[in-house]
Amino acid sequence: MSDSPDLVALRKSLAAAAEGVTPETGKQMAQAALRQILDAIESGVCPLGDWERRCLAAAITSLRGGKSNEARSRARQALWPAENRRNAAVAKFPPRPGMLTLDELKREFAAALAMPGRGHGGGGGRGDKTA
Repeated sequence: MSDSPDLVALRKSLAAAAEGVTPETGKQMAQAALRQILDAIESGVCPLGDWERRCLAAAITSLRGGKSNEARSRARQALWPAENRRNAAVAKFPPRPGMLTLDELKREFAAALAMPGRGHGGGGGRGDKTA
């Protein structure tokens, strides 16, 4: 897969460091990364292959668990170039039923945002201690 200028720009836009940000800002960064990647897939900037499904499902699952830093990291892995994917742990993450199509992923992302204390503020920063 050759990297389009739009894909390269998306990778760069999501590369900002998240160290030292508040838990709320970290959560917002994770949500924004997921939203941008889902939108990019929908608009054809990047594909929705097996790798991307696994990464996005893992990211949504992490977001549901209140692990914003992990969610953002896993979402960004969906954009990794093919040569960086070989030995990543997410390759072992099983595809999740109900998170296989773009519509299903978008629905699950919306459900994660609607969870009390997870998506729209409140607590839920478990596992998101900043350095």
